Amino acid sequence: MQQLPLAEAGQLLLVIAVSFGLITLIASSSRFHRMIQLSEEELTSVEDFNDFFFVQVTRYLSKINRVSSGFGVLVIQFETQQTNLRPVQEQLLGLLKGLIREECDKACLFHENCVTAIIDTEEENVPPLSKRIAKELAESIQTIPAITAFRLGSSSFPMHGLTSQAMIDSTAQAMESAQFDDPCPVFITPPPETEDEEPETEEIGELSKEDKNSAIDSLTGVLKPEVIGSYMRKYLSEIRQKKKPAALLCVGINRIDDIGHLHGEAAADATIAEVSKVIQLLTRDSDLIGRYHRDDFLVLAPCSLEQGKMIAIRVREAVQSEVLLFDGKRIKTSISAGISGHPEHGRTLRDLFRGSYAALETVRDWNTTSCLVYDPNQHDKKARYEQTS
Repeated sequence: MQQLPLAEAGQLLLVIAVSFGLITLIASSSRFHRMIQLSEEELTSVEDFNDFFFVQVTRYLSKINRVSSGFGVLVIQFETQQTNLRPVQEQLLGLLKGLIREECDKACLFHENCVTAIIDTEEENVPPLSKRIAKELAESIQTIPAITAFRLGSSSFPMHGLTSQAMIDSTAQAMESAQFDDPCPVFITPPPETEDEEPETEEIGELSKEDKNSAIDSLTGVLKPEVIGSYMRKYLSEIRQKKKPAALLCVGINRIDDIGHLHGEAAADATIAEVSKVIQLLTRDSDLIGRYHRDDFLVLAPCSLEQGKMIAIRVREAVQSEVLLFDGKRIKTSISAGISGHPEHGRTLRDLFRGSYAALETVRDWNTTSCLVYDPNQHDKKARYEQTS
């Protein structure tokens, strides 16, 4: 066999190494986006379960600057003599879903022998709710003969973490501290120890202080442009599965560049943050909000097209009445909005975004402040920003 010269062999090894790295990166990215687009019933692997759980926790984090100021995370682990864990896991998940509120809480599979629940409630309510769920599980789990014991750990936001991973880790550690053989096998994460001499000056809402890779935009408190498409695609899939309508609002701040030129970029940022607060205040806890451009927001609401238009009008009127005081200056601004609906204008986020953005661009061409429902026969502008695609 003829051997390669040393230099050529080294080059070959380098090419193989680089190719392997690229293939791994592409496979990882492809797998994540596939997971985002799957329905819960289509999740098959333990990695799918864990990623799906992470997505759900991040969704709850994205809502904390609005109606809800806290939530709880529960992890329940079971023991069984069965070798096939998946059917047992699914039975326990069904039991757990019967103990939480379908409209605002979320339960899902986790690891190979756990189920989880995310409870939308104030922080102080998490401990008593955790104990109540553990007690009711203890009373009803005999309906699943394969389960010989279980244990439950819980933690709450913001006390036990300000990021998705911190909340999941805290809850998993609590679960490890619970005992299978206790009559009520629940462990609630205690408050973290604090040093008396260190004043509590940190703002709870500023998630980026804890995690630079958080899904939450530090300026506005809503989803970052980098993740908005993934999370909204998943949420729209959930809405479709429930056979409910949805509206996508494309909200743009008018003349933000003029504010920057007149009052400085800090004033422009403050204006963007203030508009975000108004949007969060006037939308519902079930609406998902993200920032997809410097001065543009998306709102995905599980409601009819007409209700989506009413949300946009409320936001427009509230912003117009606001006066921002910044560095001694009085700043006023306005917004315009384009609205599209599912199923009227499409089934995918791409379709809805193109429609609502085309309507927003039409309003901007009119040089006015208005809320316009997309009309495919008239608003044929192509959206320039494709972050959601």
